[in-house]
Amino acid sequence: MKEALFLLILFTASTICLAESPVVVELKDLYKLTREQRPASMSREERWAQLDAIRNRARPIVSQEFAKLVDGGVTPLARELLNNPETVWFSLSVLCQQFQVYSADTTAVVLAKVFNATPDSLRGSVIRSFVLDLPKEVFAEKEIQEWLVKKINGGIPAGPFYFILTDESAKAVFKTATASMKQFSKTREHNENNLFSLLSAVFLASREDKDALKLLDSLLDKRELDSLFDTAYALQAVAMSGNEKLIQKIRDIITTDKRARSTEGSDPPEISFAQIAASVCSLTIEGFPAVEYWDNYDDDMKKKVHDWLKNNPTHKVKLDDPRVFFCETPFQSIIPALWRAYEKEQERGL
Repeated sequence: MKEALFLLILFTASTICLAESPVVVELKDLYKLTREQRPASMSREERWAQLDAIRNRARPIVSQEFAKLVDGGVTPLARELLNNPETVWFSLSVLCQQFQVYSADTTAVVLAKVFNATPDSLRGSVIRSFVLDLPKEVFAEKEIQEWLVKKINGGIPAGPFYFILTDESAKAVFKTATASMKQFSKTREHNENNLFSLLSAVFLASREDKDALKLLDSLLDKRELDSLFDTAYALQAVAMSGNEKLIQKIRDIITTDKRARSTEGSDPPEISFAQIAASVCSLTIEGFPAVEYWDNYDDDMKKKVHDWLKNNPTHKVKLDDPRVFFCETPFQSIIPALWRAYEKEQERGL
């Protein structure tokens, strides 16, 4: 009798331990609902309301659980949320909101705890969620850097990962980046793999690699109207390197290259090498007028830019973080391609 009672208690305890938290169950439902076809009997508005209701119930619970990471360890519920591919993305989106009010030091502490509590197969989700938004220094934790080096050397396209590496980690991936750069082809247009190689060249050039600087310099001299989109990438890649000599050449393009091409119904209706160069200088030169790649480069803006150049024959490079180019230029279009390539490498077990 005592033995049977003991087994019953043991079974009950194990069942409780294995039972999923209600918020995990709801987030799994949310994950499935966002991926399955809406029933014909349900309107689009009703489906949105259904999804919002789940998010609104889950968000304060997840937020409260992650808030405990500031001064404490990873709770069982937080670990459960981070260890499930169906719940991790929503959980990280909540964490992203919390990071907006945390100091850099607190963010670094919490990020390290989250990263170390996440299985290797999902750690890429953690880094990808924050790589473009958080200060570089919050990624300096030893385990994060070791993971980045392992993955980059294992073959994943590094992209923005390059720009959160410490000096020590950068040295550890230098050989891999060099091999990637050597695969670059000037005739392959904006093929995704070619752009990955171009980003490797940017990383190497930012560390004064002579071959990388030579490659980027040659791209400035190869500007053709029929490959304008490729030239946009090239000009931005050159600027991302932060190299003073190359940025001066970009600056000169603004006043020397008068060519433009219609974009046929797009906004802006016309794009020119001068506008691309001006938008690049806006991100890299201190005090330069604010010019966005996607804006209309009208006569008033052209005059403002030319007046600035005339009044400022010298300049100071202000580029603190090349990752800004992944948010405000055509380079942002490469991010989905990078993540697709990363996921393929993950499937291969890298």
